[in-house]
Amino acid sequence: MKATVDRLSAELTSRYVLYLETFLVDLWSEAGQIEFRFGFTLRSDHQLRQFTLKVPALAGDTDGERDLIIVIIFEQIEDMIDEAIAERRVTVN
Repeated sequence: MKATVDRLSAELTSRYVLYLETFLVDLWSEAGQIEFRFGFTLRSDHQLRQFTLKVPALAGDTDGERDLIIVIIFEQIEDMIDEAIAERRVTVN
């Protein structure tokens, strides 16, 4: 899991290098849940945005299923970054 998270983090930060000031992802396992805690700041406003996404620990039985879950979570993270960028552009205009 960690290798997939590291790879997707690197890909995401390279795609958004002009917009992201800080990006971090942390994995936690607690009470039968896997928590993806992540946060980012945009270069344009330096505001920290933090989120936690939880997935049942039993959701992925195989490495492939777990990787797919991580990909889906990173798609959600990317959507949140896109929304923050769009909101910032509206505010500036």
